[in-house]
Amino acid sequence: MSSQEPRLKPLARGTLLIASVSLLVLTSACSNSDGDQEKTNEKKPKGLSATKVCDASITGQAAQDLRKLTGADAFEETGEVTLKSVAEKLKSSSSIVRSACEIYLPDADSPAIQIDFSRRTEYPTRSSFESSDANEWTVFPIGRHARVSGSGADIYFSCPAKSKDIPDLVHGNLRSSRSSLSKKDTDLAKISILNSVSRNLAHSLGCSEESQLPEKVPASSERWTKH
Repeated sequence: MSSQEPRLKPLARGTLLIASVSLLVLTSACSNSDGDQEKTNEKKPKGLSATKVCDASITGQAAQDLRKLTGADAFEETGEVTLKSVAEKLKSSSSIVRSACEIYLPDADSPAIQIDFSRRTEYPTRSSFESSDANEWTVFPIGRHARVSGSGADIYFSCPAKSKDIPDLVHGNLRSSRSSLSKKDTDLAKISILNSVSRNLAHSLGCSEESQLPEKVPASSERWTKH
């Protein structure tokens, strides 16, 4: 028995050495993994994605247009916005629902995009354009009337109200801050964003069919200009 003891000791030392090396490699791997995770978190944009703002009402192409219009991938809001609450107000009142949707760029003091809704008795026509202060409107064939002018966009769509004292026309107005827009600022992007929010609001109001707001905005049909 005593002659076999020396053979066991080298084996035990070897086993201990292998275990120590394995622990060192494992510790190093975990350390590198934590470092990679920190780098990943640093690269991840802070804030909400384009499809999460405004009660998740900006979807599909409109979400891409929001990113293109602002040049940003993450956004912020001042508070929780629900289209259901906006719809409830429009069902019982003709008052303007201001800031129904406000979108901020991270660390900005003023909104990059703000959308209001209200009830109206009529929508703009070519004659009303001629008497307005605007010099040019880009008109789109959606709803009852849709246009982009200056730094904003407007959509008028049919949505019957339960009360006879409330107009059957809903007006959505989008205003954008030029200082918050990228060089890829386009009329189609603005009307696309407003159409997506308006389309989801029409669903909440129960007038999706009457609104005639398509899932994707077609190209402009007319350009009204003053000579």
